[in-house]
Amino acid sequence: MRHLLIEPELTLTDYRWHGCTPLFVRILWLHSYRRCVTVDRNRGEVVIDTRWLWFLRTTRSVAFARIERLVCSAQALPTGFALWRAFAMERPIVDTEVAFYFVALKTRDSAEEIPLFTVVESLPGDDSGIERLAGDASGPRIGDEGSTRLMAQLRDYLGLNKGHS
Repeated sequence: MRHLLIEPELTLTDYRWHGCTPLFVRILWLHSYRRCVTVDRNRGEVVIDTRWLWFLRTTRSVAFARIERLVCSAQALPTGFALWRAFAMERPIVDTEVAFYFVALKTRDSAEEIPLFTVVESLPGDDSGIERLAGDASGPRIGDEGSTRLMAQLRDYLGLNKGHS
């Protein structure tokens, strides 16, 4: 069983973390939506650039000093849903459940959360004997590796790991 992971396209340097909506997702939205997030250590700020409908564009800048923490909310979407049976499909399109991880910034001066990205990742399912023999088994996956890696990188670039054990 193949692992589904849709996460931002990343460019990392020593002082800059830059992630954008993946090309696949932009194509699905007919290039009408794109979000790019840049964490710039030299300037000490996070820049969130969102483009809607080819011509509407918003840019938001948040200083590191205003950031309290990163927030990650998860929502699982069962694929064994009765909707597939309504279409008279004998077998679901996806063999495993999918989870959506919503990554946001929480600022110190407001209750508002500033959305950054949505990561879509398949949750591990039961491996069949053939998959284990072929080497395609899920192994020790728990299903949040993509969002965990993204959160760890962001915490590191934002300096939120300092002083925590």
